[in-house]
Amino acid sequence: MRMTISDIAKLANVSKSAVSIVLNNKTGVSEKTRAKVLETIKKYNYNPNQLAQSLASKETKSIGLIIKEIDNPYFSKVMKGVFDACSELGYSVLVGTSELSTDKESEIVNTLLSKRVDGIIISPLKSGELDLSYFSNLFNENIPWVVLGKTSILGNYVDIDNIKAAYDAVTYLINLGHREIAHIAGPSYSGHGLKRLEGYKQALSDNNIPINSDLIIPVDPYTANGYLAGKELLSLKDQNPTAVFCYNDLVAIGLINSLTENNIKVPDDISIIGFDNIDFSEYLKIPLTTVHMPAYEIGKAAAVLLIKQLSSGSVPLNESVVLEHKIIERNSCSALQDVIKK
Repeated sequence: MRMTISDIAKLANVSKSAVSIVLNNKTGVSEKTRAKVLETIKKYNYNPNQLAQSLASKETKSIGLIIKEIDNPYFSKVMKGVFDACSELGYSVLVGTSELSTDKESEIVNTLLSKRVDGIIISPLKSGELDLSYFSNLFNENIPWVVLGKTSILGNYVDIDNIKAAYDAVTYLINLGHREIAHIAGPSYSGHGLKRLEGYKQALSDNNIPINSDLIIPVDPYTANGYLAGKELLSLKDQNPTAVFCYNDLVAIGLINSLTENNIKVPDDISIIGFDNIDFSEYLKIPLTTVHMPAYEIGKAAAVLLIKQLSSGSVPLNESVVLEHKIIERNSCSALQDVIKK
């Protein structure tokens, strides 16, 4: 039979309130009483009823994490960062994945609220601006949140400067002598994708390179879509890009496969730069030059920021954490030597 606080109180010969004070690590009992209660708890291997404790304290010591794609290596790093930080700070994590569905995203938010999580970290689907239709519930319930990605609303967020990161990636290609630079862009629902497209355009404009809309191909963020984008790029008439900036590494990998199938050599004929620096991009047959996205650090910073707000009594902090990106040079880019032969 499961032991209760009353049982521990009787065995330790103290009041139930004294046991409760010790379990919640509060002041109000002598050190002698505290030691007696802790010794009894240890002796009888007592595990407190977490649900009862949460009802009493109005805290569950749990947070919700909502990501877009469970099979994206970027988000696996984000998750690990969140898990590690929460483990260190005594919180558990409930995870949901929207799988690019706004309806599912809204459903997960409501489910997490029903589970009484103390706060939520979310990588939301968005097109230009954050959709606040379901965030009203967070406002109404006074639930703190942190957004993975910069938003235009008040609230906490963690991100890198995606515009600057894309600008740096394209400038890197320009410094190698490339001027005909294509962009396999992210989907319209991706805030990161829109910012990276903006950075791409800024870099071209600042270097007096015309923006060619034919060389901008938006795709979903998977390897198969990068492969199909390669076919589309090759089908363009009178277009000979010598370099491509890709929305993420998965797209870049698919693109390289598509090009090499058509006897186009990377980087001799065309240079490719990705984005994210996922773990296996270093170990490809052609190791991928890419922009390092500090995914693990983003997850960890988001958890720390959320728990900081929880510790402040859920007082809105409206803080932003912007982490550093960097270019990782490998073997998929080279100085301009030739153009694609079609």
